[in-house]
Amino acid sequence: MEGKLIVMITVKESIDNIAKGEELWISLGNFLDEFYYHNKETRQQMIAEEPTDLKNVKKEYKAMFAATVHKLANDYKLSIPSWVWKKKYYMSEQPYFDGNVKGDLRLLFMYKSPSEFKHRNLFVDENVLKRV
Repeated sequence: MEGKLIVMITVKESIDNIAKGEELWISLGNFLDEFYYHNKETRQQMIAEEPTDLKNVKKEYKAMFAATVHKLANDYKLSIPSWVWKKKYYMSEQPYFDGNVKGDLRLLFMYKSPSEFKHRNLFVDENVLKRV
């Protein structure tokens, strides 16, 4: 019996792609599509390795990926990788509102954001990780 080759996009590869100029939502979307496709063991492998090429990646993108990994780990009963707790994966005092929303929509995002995102001072739509 031959071993099955598993093709997957890891968080590390996704952030590497952003560092090379890929848009956040393209990279995150590709990662999520792969994540939802695979089984628990492969999912754990996809989030395990800490990104290393971060110098050209915006702080909010680093925080967004850490929050994503944190939420997915909680939702799918995976081990939360220790790298997500590092300071470089958090926003500073300045919060980040997805889409640069204003007014009442900010209040809605503050209320509806998943806790893993709020924890990092990121405010997004509650469906931020949903795919169609």
